[in-house]
Amino acid sequence: MRTRTRTRKQRGITLMIGTMSLVFLVPMIGLGIDVGFMLAVKSKLQASMDGATLGAARALNIGQTTAAQAVTAEGHAVNWFNANFPTGYFGTYNTAIDVNLGSAGKDAAGNGVFDDPVNPHLRHVHAYASTTVDAFFMRWFGYTSTTIGVTSDATRRDAVIMLVLDRSGSMNTSGACPSLISAAKLFTGQFAAGRDYIGAVSFSDGTYVHSAPSTNFQTVLGYTNDGGSSAGQLDSIQCNGGTGTPQAIAVAYDALYKMNLPGALNILMIETDGLPNTMTLNWWDNNNLNAGIVNGSNCTDMSGKKKSAGGFATKASLPNWTTGYTMTSSYYTSVPAGIVGALYSGDPWQAAGGSYFAMMSSPWQAGANTGDNSIWVNGSAPGCTFNGGFIWNSIGDLAWAPLTDVYGNQLNPGTNPYQGAVNTITSGGGTYLSLAGGGNNTTWTNYHHAVLNATDNAAYQARSNGTISTYNFVIGLGGNCTPSCTAAGRTGDPPDNVLLQRIANDPNGDLFNTPATYQPCSQEATCVNYSGQPQGTYIFSSDHTKLVQAFLSISSQILRLSR
Repeated sequence: MRTRTRTRKQRGITLMIGTMSLVFLVPMIGLGIDVGFMLAVKSKLQASMDGATLGAARALNIGQTTAAQAVTAEGHAVNWFNANFPTGYFGTYNTAIDVNLGSAGKDAAGNGVFDDPVNPHLRHVHAYASTTVDAFFMRWFGYTSTTIGVTSDATRRDAVIMLVLDRSGSMNTSGACPSLISAAKLFTGQFAAGRDYIGAVSFSDGTYVHSAPSTNFQTVLGYTNDGGSSAGQLDSIQCNGGTGTPQAIAVAYDALYKMNLPGALNILMIETDGLPNTMTLNWWDNNNLNAGIVNGSNCTDMSGKKKSAGGFATKASLPNWTTGYTMTSSYYTSVPAGIVGALYSGDPWQAAGGSYFAMMSSPWQAGANTGDNSIWVNGSAPGCTFNGGFIWNSIGDLAWAPLTDVYGNQLNPGTNPYQGAVNTITSGGGTYLSLAGGGNNTTWTNYHHAVLNATDNAAYQARSNGTISTYNFVIGLGGNCTPSCTAAGRTGDPPDNVLLQRIANDPNGDLFNTPATYQPCSQEATCVNYSGQPQGTYIFSSDHTKLVQAFLSISSQILRLSR
């Protein structure tokens, strides 16, 4: 009987304790629910606020001053925030966003959009948002609501960009030239005139500098955006001639280097529709007093002597195939006058037909609508087969080329060459790229590999320079095989995806097209990615109708990178 009585008493005590514990357990569970709900609201509020400040930072391209840009940026912040955290979200109320108030991260005047006090090429956006959340279970304790506040910030670096635009003949025959102009003008329209700097070079056999980077780029180059449009230098582009990619990259980088704005985001924006095939070279080696002229050539120097008769023995005796080119920064040495010229090697389909070499002078063009016949050597190379006009297969006068172009881009790099070692010869105590012997096809292949190496090396130098290193963004354009090209049984000579991946230092595969047209760099046998150098983006546009989308995709990535 005692046992039964004790059991009944224990049950009663347990029931009493359990009932009393509900007084504490229910509020604790309720507190957990209320806190969990508030954390979910705060997480959404923070994400919306972060999106708002990022949107505001991207909008700092409208207006000529920070104050004017701040007005637009603040409007974008509010629009982004309201789109992601609408009125009444999860039953919240009294929601507010303020880009100019809040205590953290403002300038002395309390502004939420302001210039960095140390880096003149950096701007900040700071904002604050709050909302009120009703409590559910916590009302038992007298707490009816809670106000949640968050802050967010973003930065925007001014961009310094050189457009490097391919205007070779294939851009014309494929109908891509007008599309290139439209896409480039839409690109310039995405950036902040008065703050960002944009310049441009266009290239075929030679390179034309439209403009060094400037803050009035929309006036100089032209632009198109939601606010309007204007004609400029980009509208003057006409497409004709070969593809001198290494020179164009070097000249564009020289313009960036001369600006000397390490606090900004320095960018080369390169577009090309084919394979590099032209380099500017100096056939005089001042160290060995040697000229790369074949002994049996009829070329004559300033005294009328052929090399076989003792000509081309001193620098003073050299004829001026070009007048030289002045590099205005300290990064490159100016190109001297002398036996300097651009050697056009043609594309693979031209090489297969047996006609593939032409010697040119004046690789630095006086206009954006020049190319082909206007720049062939004319009268400055007496006795040479390439003197006086357009002559194919003029390689017979040239014995060798130096192992660097006139800008120092290496034709046979010792580390990670794209095409491996090229064939060299020894002459007069120096080692040079072989342009003689082995037959025409062997010579073309050797030179073609050297051009690809020089192009890759030009981009490497721009990315790796310790003073001004660049992010390289690259667009490769396909679809350059015209109906006549197809009828002839060819597929054209599209750009080399792996080479352009290397130029951009892009580790990724194709993220633009479905299905992907190329693999990640790690899966390509000849691709090299340098993790310690700025990593840009490569996009392949299958034809010129997708150029606008490709350019806008790159501009969006640059604006994201500049934050």
